[in-house]
Amino acid sequence: MKKIPVIVILLTMVCSTAAAQELIGLPEQHVIEIMSADRPGLKIDNMFRNNTFRYLKYSSRDENETWVIFMDERGKCKGVRITCDNSCYDRKVKELNDLYKTAEANRWSYRSGGEEITVRLKQESWFFTVTHERT
Repeated sequence: MKKIPVIVILLTMVCSTAAAQELIGLPEQHVIEIMSADRPGLKIDNMFRNNTFRYLKYSSRDENETWVIFMDERGKCKGVRITCDNSCYDRKVKELNDLYKTAEANRWSYRSGGEEITVRLKQESWFFTVTHERT
């Protein structure tokens, strides 16, 4: 019986909120500070580098959740892609419905800093992605 609350707490930590809107437009150092403070269950992954695209990559220890934060040529966040295990799917869809205006199936939108942001959810066999980007 004691295992159920522990499992719920772990799933809550693993399936963090989809609220990536506070990152778009922020400089890289500020993004790093926010991720450290707000998402302690995710650790920065510096193992892979790409010379074509600038990004920050964060992963959970169990690798059930990965965030890729894309940076523009000025070093500011231009979009976020969150990849999660399908075990978080229902919770994430409910959260997206609660946070944002539904645009169409698996699409939401919101305004941030005077810009329109589109959120897309795409489900695959073993995982799904939530992408936040400027419209």
